[in-house]
Amino acid sequence: MALDWCPFANKRQIVDSNYASGRGGQKVQAIVLHIAEGSRAGTFAEFNAPNKLKSAHFCIGKDGAIDQYVSINNTAFANGLAWKNNQWFTGSGVQVNPSWRDIISGVNPNAYTVSIEHEGKFQETWTPEMYDANNRLLFWLSEQFELTLTPNRSLIGHWEINPVDKANCPGPNVEYARMAADVAAISAAKKLTWMPINTDAALYKFAQENNLGYPQMDEFPVNASGANYIAQVFNLGIVYVREGDWGNVKWVKKPEGS
Repeated sequence: MALDWCPFANKRQIVDSNYASGRGGQKVQAIVLHIAEGSRAGTFAEFNAPNKLKSAHFCIGKDGAIDQYVSINNTAFANGLAWKNNQWFTGSGVQVNPSWRDIISGVNPNAYTVSIEHEGKFQETWTPEMYDANNRLLFWLSEQFELTLTPNRSLIGHWEINPVDKANCPGPNVEYARMAADVAAISAAKKLTWMPINTDAALYKFAQENNLGYPQMDEFPVNASGANYIAQVFNLGIVYVREGDWGNVKWVKKPEGS
């Protein structure tokens, strides 16, 4: 069973009227990203108001701080829909047609999703601190639920569940494919030990140009969202590039303790 509380998040448990105990026998299928349309403090205040019937599992601040409101083994109310006459409806009674193809007919999506709010407005680009914290949390959740993150399947936006009320949630600047690749690189890197490296390679040169330190292992393959990547671990991060796209090298911070 997954840990109830993330060890690197601020535990801020909300009133029990705003979430449900357990998951009704459902297994977590996806992580759903949201935008708070406000501050981290305001998000906690709203979710902690008695009988508000609103909640998410987490909220990430612009400064990279992570709050957790609900155990990941319990059901938050961020992604809910109602089922009637073989159709999905919003809480206000408007019919919706979710694009998420793994939604289970007749079963409220809240039961098999984890929800992450993000401080700010939907038009805004996330801060680097927020993006890094999101990656760290996604990696931890992927380990807890044995999820391979795939955009539009196990890593989705709220708009893919509710395209009517939440068409702009979490917003147009969210890089789902990059996140999935980041987490895949972290996961693959943690399974390897140090090996000789190629100091003439593009990844090594990129790392040196960006002051990421020295390589800690040889290059290794990563697969994310059906695409093949090459990655390499350096002192301060994991550098990776999609095969054939050698001019577009990226990097992600290593998980804490590595």
